[in-house]
Amino acid sequence: MKIGSRLFLALTLVSMLVLLLSAAITRWNFQSSFVRYVEAQQTQRLTRMAGNVSELYLAEGNWDRLRDNPRRWRALLRGSDVRGRGRSERGPRPGPGRGRGPEGRRPPPPDMRLGLLDADGTQVIGWRPDTDKAQRVPVEANGETVGFLVLRPAPALNEELDQKFSRDQMLTVWLTTSLALTLAALISAVLARQLTRPIRALKAGVGAIANGEYDHRVDDKRRDEIGTVARQFNQLAESLQQSRTARKRWVADIAHELRTPLSVLRGEIEAIDDGVREFDAATRQSLLGEVSRLTKLVGDLHHLSESDQGGLSYQRERLDIVQLLLNLVTTNEARLQSGGLEVTSTLPDAAAYVIGDADRLGQLFSNLLENSLRYTDTPGRLQITCSRGANDIHIAFEDSAPGVPPNAHAKLFERLYRVEASRNRGTGGSGLGLSICAAIVDAHGGQIVAHDSDLGGLAVVITLPLADTVGRP
Repeated sequence: MKIGSRLFLALTLVSMLVLLLSAAITRWNFQSSFVRYVEAQQTQRLTRMAGNVSELYLAEGNWDRLRDNPRRWRALLRGSDVRGRGRSERGPRPGPGRGRGPEGRRPPPPDMRLGLLDADGTQVIGWRPDTDKAQRVPVEANGETVGFLVLRPAPALNEELDQKFSRDQMLTVWLTTSLALTLAALISAVLARQLTRPIRALKAGVGAIANGEYDHRVDDKRRDEIGTVARQFNQLAESLQQSRTARKRWVADIAHELRTPLSVLRGEIEAIDDGVREFDAATRQSLLGEVSRLTKLVGDLHHLSESDQGGLSYQRERLDIVQLLLNLVTTNEARLQSGGLEVTSTLPDAAAYVIGDADRLGQLFSNLLENSLRYTDTPGRLQITCSRGANDIHIAFEDSAPGVPPNAHAKLFERLYRVEASRNRGTGGSGLGLSICAAIVDAHGGQIVAHDSDLGGLAVVITLPLADTVGRP
């Protein structure tokens, strides 16, 4: 079942339960209130009857002539004048045609819920109370209580007009409930459609992404959870689109990088085969150089591939990063000076320990040295600075001109990216060195950034966590 249908059913069921509960409470409240209303009217009637009964008592001085006299009791309930004398008080016995009302109908029987008690609570006539819930109205004569009129509580509506009025009211309640339920179902349908519209848009977007349409975007202007999901979806689509573009560019760059040494090798070999060029020491050295370049390119690609798959092995240990830098500078000082690069270093006197792989970190620093050696104009300068912070250590490699445009700093760590306007492609590498550096730094939980150097070239800054802070929350 679709989510829109489920939402519609949920809203409709909730509305139906609320309306049915409201109707049931209204029905119960009406019946109980109406019964109280009827009883209040009967109490008023009882009070008026108490006046008639009081007049009867004042006229006769006792209840003897009313006791066990249903005819007189019935007349008294109808409000007739019952203060007669002699036989006329009792009247003739009902016979054919006698004691009947209009059209020959008998008068209604006395109210069987009404009774009369004397001052001692003894039954005079009518209903005898058997419950404490009976309504009791005192009958007073000359300021003294001479009896009580009692009314049995009505268990339910029993008059035909009362029941008809109750049925009419309940019919109105149920018709109103049905109309409200229909309106609630219509509103639920509209709400379900409106609420599921962005979900349907996301569904269409996911289908487009699954079909490779990475340029597909959804409306992300909502300020709720669905809007957050929409913005994250657009970010995912943007990342996938950029990844596909980078992958296409990377494949093209790799093909170009492989094609160049292979073309040179093929040209050299064909020249030797055609006798145009002799296989001498110079030719041999040229061929070895192209093979070395091709081997390094394949090795760098393999290194990055293992890094992506998490296959690079790291032998982590506690090591002094300052001593590692000092050994690196000492080992490569002669080669850097012969390449026209003057190296100066500012290192702390105290040791700074990190948890890392000495070989991988050595590869990181060697790549940065090689990068400066290849791209810095001669004579040039390289400044290596190491400073310790509270929880980490900062290592900066800054060289002299030429520099890199500011908009290319973040792209330097992308694979196969090179700034040809400022970096010599003929003396440069494959554009994978800084990508490998970024992978090594990331594996050690650090950060690497590039910015302009105060010496006029490029500054690469590495931040690594100190050994004492590794594993802290």
